[in-house]
Amino acid sequence: MARKRSDVMKTLADARPPEFDPERLAGSERARNDLNTILSSAPDAPEARRSARSPRPFTWRWALPVAATAAAAGVLVATLPQGGSGSDGSRATARPSTDGPRHTPENGRLALRHVANRLESEADEGTYWQTTTRSGWIGIVAESGSTFAVAASETQQWSFGVRPGTQSLWVSGIDDTTEPRTARDAARWRAAGSPKDLTLAETGPRSGGKLALRIESGSEKRPTVTRINDGDKIAALGARNVTYADLWKLPADTAKLKEYLEGLYEEDRGSEISGRTEWMWRQAAGLIGLPVRPEVRAAAYRVIADLPGIRSLGEVTDPLGREGVGFALPATERPDYGTARSELIVDPATGALLSDQQVLTKPNAQAAEAGLTAGTVVNHTATVTSKWTDQQLKAPK
Repeated sequence: MARKRSDVMKTLADARPPEFDPERLAGSERARNDLNTILSSAPDAPEARRSARSPRPFTWRWALPVAATAAAAGVLVATLPQGGSGSDGSRATARPSTDGPRHTPENGRLALRHVANRLESEADEGTYWQTTTRSGWIGIVAESGSTFAVAASETQQWSFGVRPGTQSLWVSGIDDTTEPRTARDAARWRAAGSPKDLTLAETGPRSGGKLALRIESGSEKRPTVTRINDGDKIAALGARNVTYADLWKLPADTAKLKEYLEGLYEEDRGSEISGRTEWMWRQAAGLIGLPVRPEVRAAAYRVIADLPGIRSLGEVTDPLGREGVGFALPATERPDYGTARSELIVDPATGALLSDQQVLTKPNAQAAEAGLTAGTVVNHTATVTSKWTDQQLKAPK
């Protein structure tokens, strides 16, 4: 029988002075603010650790649904269509853990700052920063008088070459599958004549309009490999194409990073993402998956923590079945579905981002007719791995 693992967070909580107990802060706004200040300036925070060591040398709306825009924030605007060493030369960075403390405060701001403080202070560098994601989304189809939902999913790989002369690649469409979402949807699809080519329902003037898709399995379609760098520019922040040097120089100070992103927002007013809060959420979440310093990832979490209306969802499970803690913005209108909220699911032990997703809070009439209910994850991008490596990825055959 396995020995029961001690609860580290409970031990820390038992040792915590009573005046720092969040449960005693109800009704005291000043006390909450004071605790926020204490946590954000704790000695083990990345900013404090950084000052103690010497500087390190510089050594689509359709194709990418809403939840995938965190990844889309890390690809070129003009190019995209929208530790130890392993045997493959990779060096692990923060990634989902299989155990570790799961407790986080109910206050969303405090919880995200806890996550930020747990990010690793050191990270290796390599020739390529590579991530693998598994994404999925739900579409509503009106065909031959029948309304039903289809579910699409695929694996994507991103490889950002950060050394002179290297390329950055995006491999999309791995195991790309589109099929009726449930048995009920399959029955309605068959009643409509089992059409292979479908058109998404148009739900109003602000929706995505009528868009085509095809019922197919992953074995029927080959992955697509796209070069996504333009010279030394490897990623996009807002409307700007940026280099690895630009990413490495991003400020790790939370206030300065927020100011930098706000400046990008003013430049990117033509973005499909409407509203400052949602835009800041998307850009900060996108930074977490890019080749930036761990201190910048921590600052990005703190930028998200300071957004208005952020709240903790407590312990949740991501679309891949991994446990983490969830954070959400207030629900807003999503013309294709009704109202939905943006959520992040994070591994609190490592700071790894598990999933960026959109969750339905109130379906519109057409979504309800297609069987979607409150709580349905209508699209998501789950991060499977993130790592430095010295080897370019091999495109699947």
